[in-house]
Amino acid sequence: MTEEVLFENATARIAAARNVVVAAWADAPRTTVELREFEKAGKRVSTQFEKRAVFANVILSGTPSFSQEVRDEVTRLTRTPMFHLGTAQIILVQGLAGVAVRAFLATSFILSRTKIPNKVFGDLDFGVDWLHGRLCEGPVEWKRDAVYDFVKRCIDR
Repeated sequence: MTEEVLFENATARIAAARNVVVAAWADAPRTTVELREFEKAGKRVSTQFEKRAVFANVILSGTPSFSQEVRDEVTRLTRTPMFHLGTAQIILVQGLAGVAVRAFLATSFILSRTKIPNKVFGDLDFGVDWLHGRLCEGPVEWKRDAVYDFVKRCIDR
């Protein structure tokens, strides 16, 4: 399986393997730089696999402080369907920060009115299980452990 890190800085790492894109966030985006890089990666993979791809958005840490510019960009991106098989929001941040991130993402999905399957998880295993189930409808065969291992490599900095 070919894996490729498509973008990386102190805030985020964005990687792809076949029809899976993972964004691992060490902090909340302060500008739209990382979000635009995510969009490039998503469009590339989505086009290659005729939109039959999944996205794992993994929040590892950070302060959930989002500028209006970032909020607007997240809303725009959630209205631009790229991953028709589904998006897993895997929030590994504990406490009030995790609650704030889940609330922000849930609001973004409500405002976008997307019909694309998406689900929020507080546990990596449950998120990967859901992604693997979604991938069964796609063009590429994935074993559950391969999905887990890929996501884990992306989040281990």
